[in-house]
Amino acid sequence: MTEFALWAASLALMMLGLWTVNGYQEVQRRAIVAARHAAYEGAWLDARSSDHEQRARLASLYLDDAGLTDATGQARLVKPESMQLLSQSGPSPGRGAAAFEFLIAPLRVVGGFLGRGFDLADAGFRTGEIIVDTKPLADLPAPFNTLNLRFSQRFALLADGWNAAGPSHVAQRTGGLVPASALSGLTPLWSGLSVPLGLLEPSLRQFCPGLIEPDRVPEDRLGPGPAQPEASCR
Repeated sequence: MTEFALWAASLALMMLGLWTVNGYQEVQRRAIVAARHAAYEGAWLDARSSDHEQRARLASLYLDDAGLTDATGQARLVKPESMQLLSQSGPSPGRGAAAFEFLIAPLRVVGGFLGRGFDLADAGFRTGEIIVDTKPLADLPAPFNTLNLRFSQRFALLADGWNAAGPSHVAQRTGGLVPASALSGLTPLWSGLSVPLGLLEPSLRQFCPGLIEPDRVPEDRLGPGPAQPEASCR
């Protein structure tokens, strides 16, 4: 019975340690997944979301649940606020930056034609790091009651800078690439002329000089479903 008690106590301590080490491995795994999430989400949102907002979303998604508790089930291995997100965006390294400059140079030559709407920039290389710190587990024996671990996962993603915030952003950006967009200022004048001219050719009433509708699907591409609203010069 004495031997059994000793072995049972040793086995209990081993199980306690294995459970806790498994919890630390789970923290590390979640830090890796959070880093991948931060890379792709950050590249997509870019300046539309701050690092603080993204960090709060990632911490709530990956660290704020009961799956990260110690072997006693009483204490959390980590706190959501312990997560840190460090990120930055900049030009692509190496030959990528040179290739971008070579391709964009002809468009910059005609800068007056492009206007301010063409906002494509070489800032799609996003790098950063997710850092998660554990805290000592006072309810467990040494060394877990004084153990502080830091899990760090770096990430890097080369994305493009062509993500748009909506149809209006697409229309603004592509307006510099479409020569007819310069005629959009004639819309009020054309609206008055289209009425008498429409008597001769009805289709002229639907002509909108310089109008760009990125959210409108061509009629020959539509299948069964609700009809699109008629185009209007706006």
